[in-house]
Amino acid sequence: MAEQMQSLDEETMAGVSLIRTQQGTPLSMRKQQTPLTIRKQQTPPPAAKLAGESDPSLTSERRTPLPARVEEEAKQSQLEDILDELMSASPGGQMGGNGFAALEEGSSAQHLTHDNIAELSPLGLLESSHGATRTASGEGRPSRPQKATIVTLDGADSGFLDSLGKSEAQQHAAGALRKNSRSSPGSIHPPHTSTGLAWQRVPSASDRSQARAYHISHRPQLQQGTLEAKMSGLPPELFQVPHKPPENPNGIRAQLRRWQEVHGHEDRPNMGIELDADEDTSGDNISNLTRLPDKNNSVIHNSPAEQEDDEREAMANFTQAPSEEPSSAERNTRFLEVGDLVEIDYTTSETPSTIAIFVRRIDGLAMVQMYTKQGRWIHVREKSVQYAIPGWVTQEMVKPLLQYLPSEELVEAGMEELMEEAYLKDLSVPREIAAPLVSRMVQFDAEAKDVYRKHARMLDNAHELLAHDTDLRYGSLVSAATTLLRTPAEKLPMPALFAVRQALSNAGFAFSMDRRSHRLTGYLQIRSKEQVRMVENVRNWLREWQDDLAMTATLPAEQRRRHRSRRGAGHVYEFLDKARAIIRKSRQDREPTVWGSVGPSKVRIPITLEQDCVRITQEETFNAQDTELVRFIEAWSLSGLFFGLPRILALPPLLLQATGLYEDHDFTPQTGMLMLQEIGTILPYENRVRFDQHLLLPSSQHSRPLQNLMTSLLEMAKNHNFKDSMEDLRHDWGSMPVFCIDDAGAHEIDDGLSVEPAAVSTDGTKEWWVHVHIANPTAFFERDHPLAKMARHMGESIYMPERTYMMLPRWSTQRHFSLAPGRPCLTFSARLDDKGRTLESKIQNGRVKRVLRLTPEEVAAALGKAEEHDERHPELTLTVGGEVPPERRKRNAAADLTPEMVEQLKVLNWLGDRRRAIRKAAGGMFFDSHQPTVNVWQSSKMPGLAWDNPFRKGWRRVEGDPVIQMKTRGLINWFAPAPNPVKPLVTEMMLLACEIAAAWCKERAIPAVFRGSVQRPGRMDPDQFFQQVLSPIVAKDPRGEIPMHIGMRYLETFGNTALSVSPFRHKILGMDNYGKVTSPLRRYGDMILHWQIEAALREEARTGRSLVTNKSIDEVDRRFLPFSANVLNTIIVGLQPRESMIMHAKNYADQFWMGQLLFRAHEFGEAALPFGKTVRAYVHVSMANGGSFWGLGCIVMELNIAGTMLPPTGGQGLSAGNKADNVWAKLGDVWECEIQGIQCFRRVVVLKPLRLLERVDV
Repeated sequence: MAEQMQSLDEETMAGVSLIRTQQGTPLSMRKQQTPLTIRKQQTPPPAAKLAGESDPSLTSERRTPLPARVEEEAKQSQLEDILDELMSASPGGQMGGNGFAALEEGSSAQHLTHDNIAELSPLGLLESSHGATRTASGEGRPSRPQKATIVTLDGADSGFLDSLGKSEAQQHAAGALRKNSRSSPGSIHPPHTSTGLAWQRVPSASDRSQARAYHISHRPQLQQGTLEAKMSGLPPELFQVPHKPPENPNGIRAQLRRWQEVHGHEDRPNMGIELDADEDTSGDNISNLTRLPDKNNSVIHNSPAEQEDDEREAMANFTQAPSEEPSSAERNTRFLEVGDLVEIDYTTSETPSTIAIFVRRIDGLAMVQMYTKQGRWIHVREKSVQYAIPGWVTQEMVKPLLQYLPSEELVEAGMEELMEEAYLKDLSVPREIAAPLVSRMVQFDAEAKDVYRKHARMLDNAHELLAHDTDLRYGSLVSAATTLLRTPAEKLPMPALFAVRQALSNAGFAFSMDRRSHRLTGYLQIRSKEQVRMVENVRNWLREWQDDLAMTATLPAEQRRRHRSRRGAGHVYEFLDKARAIIRKSRQDREPTVWGSVGPSKVRIPITLEQDCVRITQEETFNAQDTELVRFIEAWSLSGLFFGLPRILALPPLLLQATGLYEDHDFTPQTGMLMLQEIGTILPYENRVRFDQHLLLPSSQHSRPLQNLMTSLLEMAKNHNFKDSMEDLRHDWGSMPVFCIDDAGAHEIDDGLSVEPAAVSTDGTKEWWVHVHIANPTAFFERDHPLAKMARHMGESIYMPERTYMMLPRWSTQRHFSLAPGRPCLTFSARLDDKGRTLESKIQNGRVKRVLRLTPEEVAAALGKAEEHDERHPELTLTVGGEVPPERRKRNAAADLTPEMVEQLKVLNWLGDRRRAIRKAAGGMFFDSHQPTVNVWQSSKMPGLAWDNPFRKGWRRVEGDPVIQMKTRGLINWFAPAPNPVKPLVTEMMLLACEIAAAWCKERAIPAVFRGSVQRPGRMDPDQFFQQVLSPIVAKDPRGEIPMHIGMRYLETFGNTALSVSPFRHKILGMDNYGKVTSPLRRYGDMILHWQIEAALREEARTGRSLVTNKSIDEVDRRFLPFSANVLNTIIVGLQPRESMIMHAKNYADQFWMGQLLFRAHEFGEAALPFGKTVRAYVHVSMANGGSFWGLGCIVMELNIAGTMLPPTGGQGLSAGNKADNVWAKLGDVWECEIQGIQCFRRVVVLKPLRLLERVDV
């Protein structure tokens, strides 16, 4: 028996395992009073039996004499024991189909599932697994402790069971085996001693060799051989089966058998076809954590959606970051460190999460190496980690593992080599080395489960206790834990927080966490009870509808005619009938496409002074139930509310399929959005970014309190009661000219510049006072004012081509706070020498009177410096939809410029160059992404679209389409000198004001929101990179420019931008102190600094003493400030992720409208593309970070917009010298590509590579 068990692969032991002792007695560890029985392969009973007739086999069994029956039952029991053992060797259990033996029909035995299997740790500590917790949304997740029912034998341990006595084998089964174990061959399990644990005999090399000898490709032959060996020694009468009547050929069993023969193979993975990244074919992910995944496995690479989002985020970080604060990718990431405890969850299944310890970072693959509670090492994406406890164990405790784990260089070199090595060597960490860490993780997990057991009632009803009836709520993990556990925050142990987090994560739809920032913030959304009920109601309707379809499918026509569906099913049938009719009507005007958008309207309406280019008609045909179904599809396709909830995610595609109108489409959220466009719920050209549930725009209809706040602010316009708290301290700037330099279409004016001569220095050089005047809204309302509440929620204004979402209402900025003659300001002043060095600085409130609003072009003309664009990059203008409305003429302020004013502008420009040189000498980095500009028109009055909300009451027809225009110069080296002579002037003066503010607060120990850079672990030092890599390359360039791919690598060495309550060095900018203060009308962080500074100015005026001190923030009394350091630390936690989200949203909006323009031009011929269908693609993302299943991030060079390049087939386009490369594309490559399509849903141009044009030496 031992030899037979040794021949079984560990994967085959994932089913029910039976352990035989030395005497051959099976130790069947089954749930008490629910015996497991095996269904024998017998002929199914005839239809008469199903109708209620007696079974002849049962009748004959009753007439069998007792001795014969005893002997027959003994034989039957012996056969069942053998079949039991064979089932344990079956991969997935061919008779059970899910890793467990199938049960005898009609018996009382229970089907053994994942939820009632006891979990045993690698160290032999028995842990109770969880049963299913019913949540507010009906989602079942493992939560409640259950009794241990069955254990699984690790393949590597089976070889020495025969050497154990009976009691020892029982102890080993109780303590050393674990559920569904799939650890590598040769892993060691400690048997029990008198104290509960002891070390087992280490398997020999022969044991390991035999355990590894079994391979999946030989599994059928091995199983057949095992079966023949088992059966050969048994008497033939043991296999005699009682005679059964012939099967009814038209019965249900015969029909099912025929269906299985035709379609049964469809569920088996085709090894010749690459599986989608989101498809989980591994069964239990906890026991099968992929330590050496396939190159296409989602553990190594992102899913297609995640990959695209990562590429877009990386693009946004470079292109949308303000020029005065360039930032590298993942700017809001707090890096994991060695010894952190992390949770690894699974979003594509309901597999329970597991915990692990962070070991190290694999930068080349954008992954991290972890060691799990199950005693396995794995690699996961750092961004996928949603929960971490910093410094849980010391680095010294982790160091012993390193020599047994694949090194960073080995992992980066290639997974294929490691996978081959895994077949020949034992890559496991020895148990004695890992025992301290594993035991701590096991103890932590046990403590968390104990917390759950004690508070199960509260945690199972968390949503009922925390949610509002109708309104969306926000909370944090700590606040939820204090409420549910009734424990003060300072007394909450980490296992308790983890238990609460798991309970909320398992609550299904009831709670939502933003996976982009949850690890940093701990914030969560608590959905209203009303919304949860809506989802549950729709789910019930869809279940009734599915049941009704199944029931009526086999009914004769007459019965089907008389059949009456249940109410919920009737709602679905009625909605589908209406939707089909609307969609067919919509397709008379607009064609559906596979790119996630309908085509343009067949009706063209030109823009005139009297009419818009869009005409909307609507008809209310939906009832309340139809509206709920529309909301359900909207939540799935637009807002992504069902992410990580596979049971709910499976339902909306059924509605798409049932319409019968999307047979050529995949049933994905992309097609769901297409359906909403066709029935008129959203506009045919809707930008779905506005529906982001975590962006939470006031008009997105996600939060009723937010909508109420917006309404109250609009009503406040007539009765605002503003009072100037700095009135007595304002300085009158009189007739001094204030230059406000901004685009003609700027919505609000935040800043202005002025300059005046200062005293001549002792050495005869000139000095100047430079004044940066900033709008001053914070002097008129406090931090708890409704305007401040809206500003805190928004974070900053969001500018999109179709609409602008203002942080402060437009009436407040335009009528009261935007800089204009007679308006208040907060002025930051610096006395500079002729080299641009700051000699003195001060801050004071004031009022400007002589304001001149100028465009950059007007300033450039006054300075006599036109834009110096490279002749290789002429401006390209593309337009679809008709003629662009003429610009409204504005008064030319440049005509008011006097020679004295022009001279002042020249001084400012000259000082800006000196300031730039200072930052460059301090190591500052400069770049400009030269982003295209895109505008949208619906009317002739102004750019943008009319305000619109989803129409859920029926059919809406939209005739005509907006005019879209894009201007671009193509891809220009981001690190080349800026062609705009005015932009550096404005940028340097704004940075000067930010430096003055940060230094002023630092001198007075005033906490505020300051920004600096933090070094990314494992990256080369910037100075070292400059000397060893950058400087030699720049020296060879005839223009002295930094190559773009080198500049991007150099930028990443500076680290990421971070926020703090005290100033610290910003290496990217080359500044020691930096805090944003120049845009309080559109950034909440700037408002915080203004409030703090003004409070300090009032305190100094009240006491008549300066607050300058040498003490730190913690050593001084600053109770007069509106924000304490602790409060600011809390605000900062959510502010930086919010700013990052908004930055991405603005970039996504630009990419969407540029994609819409190309979609209409390329797919429907609305405009001729000068380059045709062939473009050049610049690879700006490395294969390790961005290469995955179906494409690689790139930039379309002719347009300077984002694209995705499909992998080439057959190595096309690679020269002979490049065919040897394992990676088909590299950072800095230039490829010739053909436009394959415009993915409107993903906002990306899909490119097919034709040939490699250029490859640089990275």
